[in-house]
Amino acid sequence: MSRFLRPVLSLLRPQVSSTPPLSRINSQIVRLSSTKAAWPYIYRTHASPSMAPNLDSYFKSVDSSADSFVDRLRQAVAIPSISADEERRQDVVKMGMFLKSQLEGLGAHMEARPLGKQPGKEHLELPPAIVGRYPAKKDESKKTILVYGHYDVQPAELSDGWNTEPFKLTEDAKGRMYGRGSTDDKGPVLGWVNVIEAHKKAGVEFPVNLLMCFEGMEEYGSEGLDDFIMAECKPGKFFADADACCISDNYWLGTEKPCLTYGLRGC
Repeated sequence: MSRFLRPVLSLLRPQVSSTPPLSRINSQIVRLSSTKAAWPYIYRTHASPSMAPNLDSYFKSVDSSADSFVDRLRQAVAIPSISADEERRQDVVKMGMFLKSQLEGLGAHMEARPLGKQPGKEHLELPPAIVGRYPAKKDESKKTILVYGHYDVQPAELSDGWNTEPFKLTEDAKGRMYGRGSTDDKGPVLGWVNVIEAHKKAGVEFPVNLLMCFEGMEEYGSEGLDDFIMAECKPGKFFADADACCISDNYWLGTEKPCLTYGLRGC
């Protein structure tokens, strides 16, 4: 993760398991921004004062969409987007394009920003930064929240100690789900897709302007991201109007308790 994004507000984490797994509690499997414990916080602190606080129809929308949310995660886990493996670079790009397509289908304005060549490997292009805005047109009456996540993963093989195929989302008899990237970080990133979809389905106005920045090299040092952020923080650029940031790359304190991360130290 870029050092420029670390010391900022981190709000939410979905209940999706990697290794070790977390339990699937009812339909909360990918409730990143949709968990009742955390999403109202955004309404209270960042939404327009005129917005109604009743979110019952929204949470019903989340519950009724749980199976499709899990299916979306299943598609993402199946893409072996291993950033450290040159031979998997096209899979990393494929995952970025999958994410971009999912968000565009919900009305977000998305772009795949090139980050140049990989340092020391001039034959190899870095995966693009997938950036975008939802709604596509900014509402000046609302705050603007920048969310960060990554769509690349660490290598995984059965020989590493997995009991199931790492790139096949598997659910056991207790409802626990296994798959590389389901927690770090495809589940959290797809949580933003899910929360947009749930709002649209419920007919509930989105509480903020959402800026998104998703990278494909986090597991390999976030190469290329620092320069991109520095360039886009200038007046009139992509990050310039962000009021707060949310890092979608942290953990829950158990299976039912989200946490707020106020800052991180180190590189």
